[in-house]
Amino acid sequence: WSGAYVCDQFTLIGTDDGEVGYTTGYAHLLSLDTNTGKIISDVQMNVKGDIRSSITQYEGKYYFTSKGGYFFEASVDSSGAIQQIREKKLSNGANNDSTPAMSTSTPTIYNGRAYVGVSGTGQFTAYSGHNITVIDIANWEIAYSVPTQGYPQTSGVLTTAYEQETGKVYVYFFDNFTPGKLRVLEDSIGQVS
Repeated sequence: WSGAYVCDQFTLIGTDDGEVGYTTGYAHLLSLDTNTGKIISDVQMNVKGDIRSSITQYEGKYYFTSKGGYFFEASVDSSGAIQQIREKKLSNGANNDSTPAMSTSTPTIYNGRAYVGVSGTGQFTAYSGHNITVIDIANWEIAYSVPTQGYPQTSGVLTTAYEQETGKVYVYFFDNFTPGKLRVLEDSIGQVS
């Protein structure tokens, strides 16, 4: 399920954790030479869980999520060598390792804010902690989260169409639930709820 970030020098992609289940082993972030496919860097995560999102680049850093319930930021040099990875634990209200705040949502990032979908304690149980989480990247903290009926597994689609007149952006997510719901999150810099 992982998607890659690709540029002329390198390709970044996350792996599954190599174990049965989503959160029993440690995934890797790989950097490959785009032209030859040779490994430039292979870094094991410090926390458990498959990496099942694609990787987003924002202001020279690379962002992704995991089924172990984490949001990650990777620093990579111009040759593709992975320099540093930091993680931020996501929340579904349970604070329980057996029901982590899984995410397969590729981060949508704008104005220093990341938007990701997070699973609740029951992947297909309504309002069990599923949410859209907004992360303030500069302060490396969760600004707020909004409950959803189902798990928003997709990436958010962000529009700036009304930003000039309202100061707001709108981010669209779908719940993975029957029947599905389209969610629209209205957000602005500094917003905390």
